[in-house]
Amino acid sequence: MDITDLAKIIAILKENGVTEFELEQEGTHIKLARSAITAGNGVNERYAVVQPAIPAAANPLPLAATNGSAGASVNSDHLSKVESPIVGTFYSRPAPDKDPFVKPGATVKKGDTLCIVEAMKLMNEIEAPCSGKVEKILAGDGQVVEFGEVLFLIDPKG
Repeated sequence: MDITDLAKIIAILKENGVTEFELEQEGTHIKLARSAITAGNGVNERYAVVQPAIPAAANPLPLAATNGSAGASVNSDHLSKVESPIVGTFYSRPAPDKDPFVKPGATVKKGDTLCIVEAMKLMNEIEAPCSGKVEKILAGDGQVVEFGEVLFLIDPKG
């Protein structure tokens, strides 16, 4: 598929008010999502090509990696850390006017979307690597995150 085909698809979706579209063709997977963003006096609609969800790493967090206050209230020996697979901007919600994907204390299932990391206008959904309870969210909305930076702590026993 070339860029002109993609532009035609976007135009058709916009004309018909479609906000999400997914296509898999000849080994290529494309997902388009449109959100309304308030800008100044009007509404600016944009499309973002969303890559398939990138599985996040599930590694136990060593106790030494937590600060004293977190270590005092949370036993981190068994926690899984969810790291950013790319450099980008962290978003806890699908759109500015929507609720966050998860909050501390929420129970998640393996594969649930935890957040979005935007990189070069691509919205990458970060999934829970395991089921459990979200103990801590370590990144804030709009914060630039680095590759390998810990975003969430999940208690698989929770």
